Amino acid sequence: MHIKSRLFLVALLVASQTACLVFGMMWATGWLWQNFQEVVYNYGAAEGKAIAQEVAFRASKLRLGDVQPGSKSWEDLQELCEQEEIPHRGFVCVMRRDNGAMLCHPDLAQDPGLLRLFPGRGLIISEFGTAPLTQVVQVAEDQGEYAVTGKVELDGNVHVITAYSLPRSNAILAVYQSDEAIDTFIVSMIRPVMQVGYILTTFVVGASALITVFLINRYETSLAVANEKLEQQVHERTRSLVRTRNAVIFGLAKLAESRDRDTGGHLERIRSYVSILATELAKTNPEINRSFVADLAIASSLHDIGKVGIPDTVLLKPGKLTPAERTAIQMHTVVGSECLSAIQEQLGEDDFLHLAQQIILAHHEHWDGTGYPHGTQGKQIPLAARIVALADVYDALTSSRPYKGPLGHNEVREWIVSRYAQQFDPHVVEAFLAREADFLRVYQSIEADSKSDQQEPSPEDSASVPANASC
Repeated sequence: MHIKSRLFLVALLVASQTACLVFGMMWATGWLWQNFQEVVYNYGAAEGKAIAQEVAFRASKLRLGDVQPGSKSWEDLQELCEQEEIPHRGFVCVMRRDNGAMLCHPDLAQDPGLLRLFPGRGLIISEFGTAPLTQVVQVAEDQGEYAVTGKVELDGNVHVITAYSLPRSNAILAVYQSDEAIDTFIVSMIRPVMQVGYILTTFVVGASALITVFLINRYETSLAVANEKLEQQVHERTRSLVRTRNAVIFGLAKLAESRDRDTGGHLERIRSYVSILATELAKTNPEINRSFVADLAIASSLHDIGKVGIPDTVLLKPGKLTPAERTAIQMHTVVGSECLSAIQEQLGEDDFLHLAQQIILAHHEHWDGTGYPHGTQGKQIPLAARIVALADVYDALTSSRPYKGPLGHNEVREWIVSRYAQQFDPHVVEAFLAREADFLRVYQSIEADSKSDQQEPSPEDSASVPANASC
């Protein structure tokens, strides 16, 4: 999973910290509750046992006899039950040992009906098993134990009970403590601890979030500075490499151009012309972007590099070419393409070299399929080659060559238009017509030095276009 948003990262860290701390608090609270509950219950049981023993001891001093209701012994025992204060809403009561009937209860004066209860028959859960209270007391007594501790249900409520046997009085002294009251006591003791824990958790999470944000900000700032420096270095290095590449390419192209004494400035003009055409075509063609235009301008310089393999007798011939000579000069497209293929084998796939190879091989192909070297037609001809084809022909016709003089812009424009959808891509011709003023301005600005004293030749004064003008 890739995390790109700083806010999401901080939220994720805070959420994970909160989850871990809350889980830890819940586990600690559960552990504390369980252990504290056990301690409180054990303490309650011990306390109940101590109270039962103390009451039993005080009862033994009264020299109790028959404890039937109404007797003197019963009154003394009832008074003991009323005087004892037991924690956790507890109380002391006395029941018959044989049948479990209620004998004494602190609330007996308010509710005489309590004498109709038989609490000794209720089930007690204790270490001696689960059985009626009277039975469990008897089992404990047989094992030499006079006190039994466990849990019983009385009046629909669970109580912790400590029962003490008074065999001489045929009675059982029981100390009850409310299980609910004990739980309430435990909660009252643990809740402050939990509250402190959650407050500390909130503080830790908040502090961690602030520290995390601070560290992330510092890290992002440092990373941004490092990235900016690295990006600047890469950009400078890339610009340097591109400048070096372009210089080498242009130098190689110039080397090939230097063999033709009458094509001075040809490469500069071609670069300008293809940039104008590509920029105009980009308005309706999403395939063309700024990078394409820049690469096209440089790659166009290599369009005739294959001419280094053409003999001077053919390349510089002032007259009309023979069929064999025309075939030889047409091979410059294949020679140049093979040259770049060899370079690509060494460097590997490269978009720029691929673009340049398309231009070199196909810039003499015609829209109607009558061009060379393969007779490719229509949109099967690469777009870059279609653009360079028109720019190359325009410059060739407006320049002096060994076999012809220069033609005027208007005449060349009519010549290009006459080959609309035949030699040239219709869209490229339309782009040329839309920007012909720019073509003329580039041509005139570059040729100003050599033609400063000359006017553009008129169609009447221009030589006819020779058959080999597009070679």
